[in-house]
Amino acid sequence: MENTAPPTRFDPKVLACLEGLDFKARYVMEGFLSGLHESPFHGYSVEFSDYRNYQPGDDLRHLDWKLYGRTDRLCIKRYMQETNVRFYLVCDTSASMAYKGSRGWESKFGCARILSAALSWFLLKQNDAVGLIAMDAASGLPRLVRPSQRSTQTGLLLREMEQIAPGGNPSLAALLGHALRLVHRRSVILLFSDLLEPSAEIEQYLKQLRFHGHECIVFQTLDPDESEFPFADSHVFEDLETGSRHQVLPGSARDKYLQRFNAFMEDYRQLFQRLEIPHCTVFNHQDPWPALALFLSERRKLQ
Repeated sequence: MENTAPPTRFDPKVLACLEGLDFKARYVMEGFLSGLHESPFHGYSVEFSDYRNYQPGDDLRHLDWKLYGRTDRLCIKRYMQETNVRFYLVCDTSASMAYKGSRGWESKFGCARILSAALSWFLLKQNDAVGLIAMDAASGLPRLVRPSQRSTQTGLLLREMEQIAPGGNPSLAALLGHALRLVHRRSVILLFSDLLEPSAEIEQYLKQLRFHGHECIVFQTLDPDESEFPFADSHVFEDLETGSRHQVLPGSARDKYLQRFNAFMEDYRQLFQRLEIPHCTVFNHQDPWPALALFLSERRKLQ
């Protein structure tokens, strides 16, 4: 996938100086959009959206005769109400999402939260309906914000995102189970997770979501420590979800760890390929442009 925005437009130091999720979300999304050479969403901020080919029975009042004169094509003007989509931000709050290595500009969860807030801000600007599903780490119950296009939805989503935090046991499978139960109308599921749970159980829920007509886009947030295992000296490693601690000699463990980690990730890549689910890995020490570019590309296909 082509990275269409220059990475110099994203500065983690600037992001760190901003207070509040709202300002951070706007910095990320507006910086990305301003860096696009040609926005794929040209015209979305006004009433007219784009064209589609004329079909028998279409209202002739919506034919664009000027376009016909230039191109000899019969096309219908398509407006915003025909392109609106319902989106759910589904955020994994498993304790593993709290990890932040020395190179990360945010924890994995912080990265996912800023990215999801940026996308929600953008979607609401385009009059799409956006909602949120996340697990409450303290109670183990889902937190739900129903999708809406109201002007107050941005503030509601941001307040809810600021209140959730990672913790407790692995909860991705439970989260997807709640999403399957709570999302009734055909929607787009934007899943933010490190995916550090076995793929077999996750596969069943994703298959059911796809069976019910929902589109899914997965943003996998990882820390480079997890994919590279850069440690040199003896370390005590703690499982954030179980609390168990182990003394490890990285030199002897690195090859085996990387082999298992890469095999684990390959299982997920094959799963997403089988289910035709777009997937992007977002590292918390890099800019988020690839994830945003993937989203804009997929958003066009939903029209």
